Amino acid sequence: MKIRMLLAVLTLACVVGLAAPTSASAQESIQRFDSKTTLTRDNKANITETIAYDFGTTSRHGIYRDIPIDYTDGALTYYINFSLQSVRDENGTDQQTETTTVDGNKRIRIGDPDRTITGIHTYVITYSLSPIVIDKSGSGFLNLDVVGEGWQVPIYNVSARVVLENGNSLQDISWYGGVNQSASPDTFMTSSIPAYTGITINATLPVDYLNAPYLKPNTPRTEDVISMIIAIVVGAIVGMLTLAVIVIFIIRAARTRARRKAQIVVAQYEPPAGMTPAHIGFLQDDAATNREITATIIDWAIAGYIKIEYVPKKGLFGSNDYRLVQTDSPTRMNPAESALYTAIFSEADEQSSALLSQLPKASVASAATSFKSSLKADLSSKGYYDKDGNILNIGELTDVGAKQWALIDGFRLYLSVVEKDRLAFSDAPAKTPERFNALLPYAIALGVEKQWAKQFEGIDITPATNWYNGNLATFSAVALASDLGTSFANTVSSNSTVSSSGGSSGGGFGGGGGGSW
Repeated sequence: MKIRMLLAVLTLACVVGLAAPTSASAQESIQRFDSKTTLTRDNKANITETIAYDFGTTSRHGIYRDIPIDYTDGALTYYINFSLQSVRDENGTDQQTETTTVDGNKRIRIGDPDRTITGIHTYVITYSLSPIVIDKSGSGFLNLDVVGEGWQVPIYNVSARVVLENGNSLQDISWYGGVNQSASPDTFMTSSIPAYTGITINATLPVDYLNAPYLKPNTPRTEDVISMIIAIVVGAIVGMLTLAVIVIFIIRAARTRARRKAQIVVAQYEPPAGMTPAHIGFLQDDAATNREITATIIDWAIAGYIKIEYVPKKGLFGSNDYRLVQTDSPTRMNPAESALYTAIFSEADEQSSALLSQLPKASVASAATSFKSSLKADLSSKGYYDKDGNILNIGELTDVGAKQWALIDGFRLYLSVVEKDRLAFSDAPAKTPERFNALLPYAIALGVEKQWAKQFEGIDITPATNWYNGNLATFSAVALASDLGTSFANTVSSNSTVSSSGGSSGGGFGGGGGGSW
């Protein structure tokens, strides 16, 4: 029997232990909350809150205070002006703060993000809300949450006092949310209130006390109206500028098409001299994509700088991978291309190799972006794009660039020719494995690798494909280009997430709540 009772007690203790709160807020509390509000004749509430917050043994940076400034009552919405005067400790020392607007609340985050604290710390927050008094049956009516319902911790030793600035007294005062232990009508006192519990005062102001308008519903704040006007003006300016940019691009695109249309395109059997596959790919369609990078990597391999090793996919849902192995020091790379090469092999293993799926994303993405940007800059230095003109033509394809484009388009025509049109190129160079490999990077950059590969159907290209390590019997230049492009796109891609949070408010104006951070 004693053993059974002991087991029962132990079981109960475990259940209670599991049910006990473990959050940091369960250990925290407000040891004193003192609120003093003065209503001025110009319908402003000047509020000073003294909050002695006990963080317990939990390390925190400080507290945040949410003060509602937007209130919805059915179809009515009230907008309150907020002004923060100061946040100090009990010794009058200014505290570090950050004020933001979150879901209709002004959030004051108090504390140093680089320093944590424990135990009891006192914060003295001084701010104003205006206008705060509404018209009710021809009289000024105050509905104010002196303690908001949004506090996440219990509050002890609560006191709140609301007075008028000229010594007059509020009338018809009622307090809600707890038992008032004060003998003074304008003061509320209680020993404690639970978390998420507020204290509200309702009162009437003496006749003719206010010399400023009442708070009216659905009337935007002056600062919001100004912000709206600024937003409209800025939006209009941005809209006009956007329209102007669109018009400029339309004009430039039309001129570019006209320049290209004026060219006579003749089949070219060799790429234009002095241009890399990436430069040719950019000039062909005025765009830099991962296709240019894929062509560049294969160009490195064919030049003997690297070897591309095929890594078969693992599992049913895996994907093909490739290992890039350094074989020789590059000798003919421009600075941006060299930077991309260096980034790819920046974390190479002992065999001087890098698995494409495990490239260092940050450095490779940065180098890839710079590489793409360099293409147009390089072509502009050759006179193919305008670099010295005005806003209407700077960066636009020039007449010289259009002539170079015609050579590239003729080269593309040769690479993409179909079977029935081959007779038109009777003087074309012989189709050899060496020629297939030499022009493959250009075909990839121009997006015609499929057509180029088709021209070599039935021809054994393996004798010249020593830059590739894999099953050459099933080698496919088209699949290789697709796999490399997809893998590289996944390598340089990145995602980010953001989050936000909001506060809560009580039934009257003011109030709100807060917690620790």
